[in-house]
Amino acid sequence: MHRFVLETHLTRLLADRVEVKYFRSLAQLKASHGGCQLLISDLNVGDSKAENTARFLLEYCEHTPVIVQSTEEELPLQLEKQAAGRIQVAEKGGQGQRFTRAIEEFIAQFDQRVV
Repeated sequence: MHRFVLETHLTRLLADRVEVKYFRSLAQLKASHGGCQLLISDLNVGDSKAENTARFLLEYCEHTPVIVQSTEEELPLQLEKQAAGRIQVAEKGGQGQRFTRAIEEFIAQFDQRVV
């Protein structure tokens, strides 16, 4: 359900500006080697607990902006503070003001790089 809602909101907000890819596990993301322009991730994924995923995201955000969606409150906010400007916390499923604001900031940065 979260994936469907997220996909609907991304399509509405980003139109055809970016390609959307889905990874079912942290291992699948690591193996992709294709990189991406923006990573939207939950902290608890099938093959990784929140703390392990958080460590990976701190490394990943060095070259790619990250939006963290999680029902947890404390760890995502810690990540956002540790990687200010590179990791943003947003509501799960792409619904909410924080998510929309994070996507809008990404679009603005993306547009600046393209120009």
